[in-house]
Amino acid sequence: MSTPRPGGGGDIHNSPTTHGDHSIAAGNIRNVVIRWALQHPSASWLPLLLGCATVVLAGTVWPDGPASQYALWGALTAVSLGTGAARVLVRRPGDARLVAVLSLASVLATVGGWLAFRDVATHGEIDVTGKVSPQGRRTLANGEHTTLTLRIPAPRDARDALRLTLAIDDSDPAAPTCRPETYALVSLPSSGAADVHKVLPDGTADLALGGQAGTVRIDVGLVTARACLMDLRAVRATLHDE
Repeated sequence: MSTPRPGGGGDIHNSPTTHGDHSIAAGNIRNVVIRWALQHPSASWLPLLLGCATVVLAGTVWPDGPASQYALWGALTAVSLGTGAARVLVRRPGDARLVAVLSLASVLATVGGWLAFRDVATHGEIDVTGKVSPQGRRTLANGEHTTLTLRIPAPRDARDALRLTLAIDDSDPAAPTCRPETYALVSLPSSGAADVHKVLPDGTADLALGGQAGTVRIDVGLVTARACLMDLRAVRATLHDE
């Protein structure tokens, strides 16, 4: 039985020459891609187009809420579009390093901005004041109750808690005021008697929702002096994560 000669007829996958050829081919492909990205006129628009595409996409799924929570997304988007536009304006072939820096900065800012936006869309605050019913005032006497209803239609809008602000005013402004001895007891019927929030006029209750979607019912009971009638309404409602 013959013994294979060293260096001849061995496994081609273990051949140093084969691995060297693969490395050279990969290097050539990488160089072609880099050269195209730095020099081809069409490639100069890619970072800017990517930034514009994320802005359009964000606009289609905008979750609302206070503008302050979008500050990081806005800053990164401005960097993305600014560096992307500057990349388009660089035309001289000798500016390869500047082109690379602008392209990288624009792409990284776009990715970072999109991640910041997704974090707000998933965990940010949502103003749902317009979804609380009834919208008008309810006139209550001492010991009376009313039910507020909040509709959370989409599971993506579900949050851990609801921040609810109530306005409680005298029903008859000409009569002596009852506000100093008035407050509301706010609770979710499903949470039990232990989770009741005392809310003064223009005060706020933070109700734990546990991320539920659908219809949320809120029980509001009024405590005031005898013979007093008070107007109660929800003036602000905000979903948020704890």
